[in-house]
Amino acid sequence: MVQRPDHVPAELVREIDHVFGADFLADPFEAFAALRDRRVHWSPVHGGYWVLTRNADIREAMQRPDLFSSRYTGIPAHVSRTEKLAPLEMDPPEHTAYRRVIAPLLAPKAVAARVAAIETSCAELVDTIAPKGSCELVADFAQPFPTRIFTNLLGLPPAEAERFVSWNNLLLHSQDKPEVRREAGIEINTYLRDLIAERRREPRDDMVSALLAAEIDGEPTSDPQAQNLCFLLFIAGLDTVTAALSFCFRFLAEHPGHRRLLVERPELIPGAAEELLRVHAFINPARTVTRDTEFAGVAMREGDRVLCSTALGSNDPEEFPDPLEVRFDRTANRHLAFGVGPHRCAGSHLARDEMTTALQLWHAAIPDYEVTPGETITLHAGGSMGLDRLPLVWGSR
Repeated sequence: MVQRPDHVPAELVREIDHVFGADFLADPFEAFAALRDRRVHWSPVHGGYWVLTRNADIREAMQRPDLFSSRYTGIPAHVSRTEKLAPLEMDPPEHTAYRRVIAPLLAPKAVAARVAAIETSCAELVDTIAPKGSCELVADFAQPFPTRIFTNLLGLPPAEAERFVSWNNLLLHSQDKPEVRREAGIEINTYLRDLIAERRREPRDDMVSALLAAEIDGEPTSDPQAQNLCFLLFIAGLDTVTAALSFCFRFLAEHPGHRRLLVERPELIPGAAEELLRVHAFINPARTVTRDTEFAGVAMREGDRVLCSTALGSNDPEEFPDPLEVRFDRTANRHLAFGVGPHRCAGSHLARDEMTTALQLWHAAIPDYEVTPGETITLHAGGSMGLDRLPLVWGSR
């Protein structure tokens, strides 16, 4: 907790803790929705930060890197790390040079070449799970599925997926254990460094080799640059799809009418994936004000932190009629689940393909399921929200 700065009006101060707050750990979407009574708040938690609540303001902040820097994208910021995570923590033009390297590797054409691997990985998991009559969706499906795709992109055998799942949990979901996170980060980077050295000696048809063959600002990609990019892809590619699947399947498990609609009309699945991403937008990036300015009707000072919650932006009633109503046929679904502006998710095409594949193959094999009665569902909040576990059951019990 910090003291209110002089430029922050007293009436805008509200104790908001989107990382550890009990209300956010119970239902983060409801907790964010409760903030709509004002256009902007200022919270004294985590060093102090502004919270924008309107879609238009959040969208503008994301599109204005000159005014809202991405140097530290988390609240609280990991200020102990001096190296910027490329290109996530960079602003144009530095950001642009790195983005040009990874964008082609995740473009629709590149994703299309991976469709067979995506379908095979998903089908194998579903075929294993379906006869059991129950599962813990996060551990049994939502984590291993995108992790298998990630290891495939890196040209690694499927058996390596389990190791990456473990690292992912330690790195991203041990927010109260900095030493655990630090050790996991060291292990991941050691692994990636060895992998890059191996691909440097013997290139293959995989993403690591493609990164090493690319150029950044006209210069060949160095090993440290490739390692930085691979580390970002690890963070961005695993946990995000896991979180999206966990929220989507919980909703469908608790809303049989919507679930039956997908079973009876699978052509609705692409639109359903977009709508479920919108209503459960789970990324809460931060920006840092680069100069004194007036924004969202308040005076902001250079160095102020600003939370740009995609949950608030994607469920704004000024942008989406009846935002809490899940409509699979919603048109003009300009949600912010993938962000907007220079830092819009480069892997959105891959994520969409994973989401639609999961919904199609799962519901073809397991059309009726529910949350296991009596089970408690917990979740994590913060910069990337998601369920910790989701026990499901189907068939005779």
